[in-house]
Amino acid sequence: MNPAGNAPAVAAVDWGTTRMRVWLIDGQGKVLAERRGDDGLITAQQKGFSTILEGHLAAMGAPAALPVIICGMAGSRQGWLEAPYVTVPAPLSAILAGAASVPGQSRDIRIVPGLAQRLTDAPDVMRGEETQLAGAGLPAKGRQLV
Repeated sequence: MNPAGNAPAVAAVDWGTTRMRVWLIDGQGKVLAERRGDDGLITAQQKGFSTILEGHLAAMGAPAALPVIICGMAGSRQGWLEAPYVTVPAPLSAILAGAASVPGQSRDIRIVPGLAQRLTDAPDVMRGEETQLAGAGLPAKGRQLV
């Protein structure tokens, strides 16, 4: 629940293979509430992504129209909705621009894409960590590439 009484501006979700973490965040970036559980990708494939997400949000007292941004395995091919990888190097704004909107939901839910280094001699991908990077407190001015 939200004991501070501040209104949440967004719900942020890190949805991994075995675990899920949800935060309600106000307009200044302050965490108002947090939940963690064993409702990762494997469980969500069986019980339903929307059912699990809405259950956590309801338990936190989230408003019905609160937008949600999700990172992690929910955006993989095996997840809720595939959010195609963004090729690096890329500006941080390209990550948000690549967010996939989940259709058929009563609230605005976006899944952040992963990042892909597509070098033939050293290919690599990450899905979830890029969102943590975007929230790392980089300076507002300047140009950051991932």
